[in-house]
Amino acid sequence: MFTFLLIVQAILALLLILVVIIQPGQSEGGVAMMGGSATGSAFGAETGSVLTKTTAVLGALFLLNSLFLSVVGSKFMGQTSVVEKVVKESKSK
Repeated sequence: MFTFLLIVQAILALLLILVVIIQPGQSEGGVAMMGGSATGSAFGAETGSVLTKTTAVLGALFLLNSLFLSVVGSKFMGQTSVVEKVVKESKSK
């Protein structure tokens, strides 16, 4: 489970980087790097809204997967948090 979530995290990170790079900025910086305005028009007139929505969805999935990784990772590695250690110490006293 942990390995699967880690692979998903890597794929989401790469997709998020790709989508952010191809988004046209105010000065068309990222698009100009990959061939100028021809690349921007190749994706159509509604590129901004589609890419913005895609970025938001990928960002949300990345954050959710990060949370799942932290929960599953702590169980997988057998580690406890600082709060859990303090609670155990206070109960043992």
